[in-house]
Amino acid sequence: MKSTEGASILTPADIHHIRTFIDDKYPDKPQSEKSEIVADAIRRIINQHLPDFAETVKKELTSRLVRKKLLGSVGTVHTGHIFEACLDLDIRDQRIVRPLRNWVERKLDVSVEDREFQRVLRLVNSNDQQKEQQTPLDAVARELNAPVTVTTEPQASSSLEKRDTASLLSGMPSTRILLSAVFAILLLGGLLVYIWSLVHKSNGADTMPIVSASPLEKQAAAGGKSQAFGAPDKNAAAAATATEPEKKATPTFKNELPKSLQYSDIQYEELKAFLESRSSMLAEPKYMNAIIKAARHYNIDPLLLFAITGQEQSFVPEDHDRAKEMANNPFNVYYSWQSFNTTIEESSMIAAKTVVNLSKNRPEDQDPINWINRKYAEDENWSVGVNDILDMLEDIAA
Repeated sequence: MKSTEGASILTPADIHHIRTFIDDKYPDKPQSEKSEIVADAIRRIINQHLPDFAETVKKELTSRLVRKKLLGSVGTVHTGHIFEACLDLDIRDQRIVRPLRNWVERKLDVSVEDREFQRVLRLVNSNDQQKEQQTPLDAVARELNAPVTVTTEPQASSSLEKRDTASLLSGMPSTRILLSAVFAILLLGGLLVYIWSLVHKSNGADTMPIVSASPLEKQAAAGGKSQAFGAPDKNAAAAATATEPEKKATPTFKNELPKSLQYSDIQYEELKAFLESRSSMLAEPKYMNAIIKAARHYNIDPLLLFAITGQEQSFVPEDHDRAKEMANNPFNVYYSWQSFNTTIEESSMIAAKTVVNLSKNRPEDQDPINWINRKYAEDENWSVGVNDILDMLEDIAA
């Protein structure tokens, strides 16, 4: 029997093929635009594999699958992950249960009565037998070989990672044969052919290609998942105040940046005036303060972080159609602001930690920003742009 991993929707190899395809199709587009296309393609692939929920629900599921699976330790998204994510929804709501039941029936080519399906969902949510470490294949095999047990009253659902699609399958007839058939069907056809057909359905130059894949962003377009992005320090990501942050003692966080790129206080009002002259969303205290707080915590020159936002998103111009969303992640951490749309506090902390991580082990003869460039961006001239912007900001606000 094949494991649920045989029904992979996205793997690192798939993402590499998508990135290569987009690079070949749009050789003259700027890297930032190609990154947006890849991110959109990835979202669409996951979205098209989800049950027929409301769009708001599908959007949230897609983001969750990207964060917990594709960008997490798993590195892939498969059918079992989708079902697991659905279990975090309100399975008492018929607007959730009905589309989910239809989805399961299609995937397994079975017919399940509503009452029976809800019984199986309760069984899955109350099942605590998957605590020991085992591969998805082992879990599926064990569940399918076990007799069906009578469910009790539903208990509090376990965490997303403790659930497995196998629990659902255990109560369904002829599952062993059906599951093998489903895997065979899912493996038919080439992903690249699928992507090609979807891309060519795009209408007009302003429409993103309808390629299906999960949400990877800039680094996906630039060479796949990077280990440099670390989780932010939650204790350090305090909410920014509405005014200039109080100046504190120089941070003691140790990093390998040269002294010139370590934290020092900046001319806040001068920087704010410059950003306002650029009609930048980042001129608002909410954004400025969050970036400065992250810089102080990780002992990084705040102007370096602002220079990165200038290179990545031109300081987020207010007249951009999605400026407020872009301003949540002006560093394009976790591939792009479209795929990872979080808060400015979180993205600033991630960007700062990323700069610290990518600065390690730099040879003495290497420019520090060029050294960061190796993994932060595929564009070899990224460091040139960041250095130029940093020089300008230092003249204004250092």
